[in-house]
Order: sequence, then structure tokens, then C-alpha cells
Amino acid sequence: MNGGNNYQKRWQWGKYLLRSRKRSGRGKFSQRSQAKWFLLLSDLLSVGFSLQRAVDFTTTALAKETDVLSKVRTNLLAGNTFANSVRPFIKVDLYYQFLLAEKHGDLVEVLAETGQLLVTRQRQVRKLKRLLQYPLILLCLLGVMMVGLASFVFPQLAVWQGNSGSQQVHNFSPSLKWALVSVLIIFSAGGIRKLITWRHLTKLQRIQYLCRLPVVGKCYRLYYAYYITSALAVLLRAGMSLKEMMTTIEKFSERTMLYQLGAEVQNNLAADGQLDNFIKQTIFLPDELIIFISKGATPKELGKDLRAFSRIQFKHLLVRLEQLFSLVQPIIFIVIAAIIVGLYLSILLPIYHSLQGVY
Repeated sequence: MNGGNNYQKRWQWGKYLLRSRKRSGRGKFSQRSQAKWFLLLSDLLSVGFSLQRAVDFTTTALAKETDVLSKVRTNLLAGNTFANSVRPFIKVDLYYQFLLAEKHGDLVEVLAETGQLLVTRQRQVRKLKRLLQYPLILLCLLGVMMVGLASFVFPQLAVWQGNSGSQQVHNFSPSLKWALVSVLIIFSAGGIRKLITWRHLTKLQRIQYLCRLPVVGKCYRLYYAYYITSALAVLLRAGMSLKEMMTTIEKFSERTMLYQLGAEVQNNLAADGQLDNFIKQTIFLPDELIIFISKGATPKELGKDLRAFSRIQFKHLLVRLEQLFSLVQPIIFIVIAAIIVGLYLSILLPIYHSLQGVY
């Protein structure tokens, strides 16, 4: 009975922190700093440090994050859980991941995986910036060249062209300009409409939309497959049944992915009592889940299987990101080549029409 009261207090404290964060804003705790801190905490806890002692050590070791870590330390000293102590400084989905892990004894592993994920994300961002440096310099030079052509070369060509052929070119130019303006207006209107629609979508609907995007959609599918299977693994390894998992997830914030996914699962079970069709219709849920569920394993065994599967999904995500990054520079160079060809044609075609008029 006392354990139930403590658990209820944790949820109430989490709600209080959420209201406080809305009033004051999330503290400055960059993903790079979070990654270093989570990995260091995981290492310290693995070698036998208590959570309080590990946080004390990191508060000294990570001097740049003293303000944030001191607040976390104060919250822990006040008797709050780790998840509730860090909640004002992390994303809401990550908070619930820590909450589940801490409650069921997987905090060390989840800290290590989360830290590794954030480190990988930062590494990929740095790599993307390096890949974009040279192409962006070329694009800037092309922009300067286009301004120079528009300011000096094209006016001279317009003065030089005086025959009937050049007049046709001049008559065509306003039509081309209006066509470009029309295309720009259409794209702008479409973008504004998409933005308004996006703001009214739920978290789950946004995820489904991202997973259907061309080229990058597969990366989102792999990431959310990793996230879902990792969370399920924590719950199953604690020996929870499906009903117990739904009861736990119902206490989450309505804005979170897990809460909304749990609601969809309950609606599906109430409709036909089976999960197979729901898994097949949900784009970010891997079909392998059907195989795992149909094996008839115990919750703990299924949790171990999903734990291993989530790590495989994470590795596939890294491979997919590397493949996409290998395409970044070729695509940009193709765009640059197309711009250069367009510039040459914009200069040579008027000259060609003028020469036709001479001969």
C-alpha cells in the first residue's frame, strides 16, 4: 500500500515539474552535454556508485553544466526520483523512458543507450556540416556570379539585341517571370497549408507523416521502431502483462507518443481483439513484432528478445544514415551543375537568336 502511495506521489511530482517547466522554460542543457552526462552516469553506476554519489561526482567533473546538475542534485536530495529530477531539462518522451527504466531496474542500460544515441546524433550532425561546407561555398559563389550576370551582363545583352529574333526573346521573358512567380506563390501557399495542418496533428499523426516521407522516411521508421521496442522490452522484462503495460502507459502525458500509441492499441483490441492487423497498418511498428508475439514466450523472455531486436534496429538506423550522407554531396553537385548549365544557356541563347537575325 505504501509503495502505491509513493508511486502516486512520483506521478504528482512529475505533473508539478511539467507545470513549472511551462512557466519558466526548459533549462539550458544541450544534447551534447546530455550525451556526455548520461554516458558518465552509466559508467559510474556500473562500477558501483550510488545514484546520488554519481550525480555529485558529475556535478564536479562537468563544470560547464554545474547550474543544471546542481538543480538535479537538489531534487534528488529532496527525495525525488532520477527521472523526475531531470525532467525540466530533457524532452518529455525521454523523461518517460527514464521513468520506466528506473522503476524496473534498467536505468544503467537506458542511460548508456540514450547517451550513445545522442553522441551518434551529434556526430552525424557534425559530419553533415562537413559535407555541406564545400558545396555551400560553391553555391555562394554561384549566387555572386548570378548577381553579377543580372547586374552587368544581361543588361548589355538586352542593349545589344535589336533585331526581331531578340524581340521574341524579350517578349518571352515577362511570361517566364510570371510563370516563376506563379510557381513560387503556389509552393508558398502549399507550404503554409502544410504548416497549419501540421500544427493540428497529434504526436502520433506527425510521426506517421514523417515515416512516410521519401528518402528520409525509412530513418524515422527505424528510429521509432527502436524507441518502441526498447520501451516494450523494459516493461516486459519487469514481467508485466499487456493489461499492466496499458495501465502504466495511461498515466503518461497525453502529448507523448507512448500514451497515444497505447490508446490506439486499446481501441484496436476493443474492436477485434487482435494486434496483428494493427501492427501491419502502423508504419513505424516492425512486422517482426508479430513473430515475437506469436512465439508464445513468457514476458521476460519476450523482453530479452525485443531488447536485442531494438539494438539491431539502432544499428540499421546508423547504416541508413551513412547511406544518406553518402548521397548528400552528389545531389548538391548535380544541382550546382544544373545551375551552371542554366547560366550558360541564359547567356548563349540570346546571342544565338541575335546571330540568327544577322545571318
